[in-house]
Amino acid sequence: MAISTVAIENTMDFCKRLSFNRNFGIGNSLEPALTAANLTAQIILSPPFDWWWNSQEISFTCSTVPPVANITNVAITSKIVTLLMTNTFVQNDQVLIAGLTGAAFLNGAVLTVLTSSGSQITAFFNHADYVSTADTGTATKGTIQDYTINIPQFSHIEHASVYDIFTKSTSTGATSSKWFELTVEDNLSLDSTLGRPQFINPQFEDTNGNVTFRVMPAPSNNYPISIHCQLAPPLFTSLNQTWSPLPDFMQHIYTWGFMSLMWFFADDPRAAYAGQKFTAGLLGRAEGLTEEDRNIFLNNWNMLTGQQQSKMQQGAQARAAQ
Repeated sequence: MAISTVAIENTMDFCKRLSFNRNFGIGNSLEPALTAANLTAQIILSPPFDWWWNSQEISFTCSTVPPVANITNVAITSKIVTLLMTNTFVQNDQVLIAGLTGAAFLNGAVLTVLTSSGSQITAFFNHADYVSTADTGTATKGTIQDYTINIPQFSHIEHASVYDIFTKSTSTGATSSKWFELTVEDNLSLDSTLGRPQFINPQFEDTNGNVTFRVMPAPSNNYPISIHCQLAPPLFTSLNQTWSPLPDFMQHIYTWGFMSLMWFFADDPRAAYAGQKFTAGLLGRAEGLTEEDRNIFLNNWNMLTGQQQSKMQQGAQARAAQ
């Protein structure tokens, strides 16, 4: 990752010198400086921008066999079932229950995991209370399409690939290996068709930073998957924090963005000038943007700072003067 050593407080002090020493970090809330810093970082680190210094490569290997856990105890309280078992399930996983003897009414039920500690899971089940009782059975994950990785800072997939070690030559019949690009989708359904995955999406995230990715179709072999993802902006809570992960070589960009918002807050007419310096520097540094991406970003920035409305008013006044 790129190096970040500049504190938000340093940037604020610089802006104060150009703003008649106005205090931008007022009271215990440190506003509006704190929110302005968060907004500036979020704009830089959100789509359509992708940065090499704010990315992470993650991977997993598909499996043709769904995970199974052995149940040792069952209890139901207020329609919440607790199943004791050593498991790797995470929140929102769907598991099929089978083989129970005492709590046979659960057999065949597909439960959606509410919580999982690694030694037990809880799920909603519409049934009367059932006293905690030792039992034996299995909980099987309902799909081989979903794979969970702990990546608390995940924002979005930039691109992903699947490695096919089972590709056969049509001319010689020999087996070879090859990377294929996966198509990133917003949402994928469950699929009983088996084959080499062609699509991928982030399906859901639990409260512990575990992100579940879904591939489609369901894998017919143990295909390795590589995902290049962008990381989400951090939430600044103190002006003593550095601008990390924004690198020092982008100081001229985030300083103009922060200053634009500060001047906008103070009704300083120089806000528009600082905003133009910010957007010009940001678009100049960004790579791979389409013209549509640039226009959407500029329109959103202008709406945020009120510059779009100002331009419309100037245009109306100019037309009226003709």
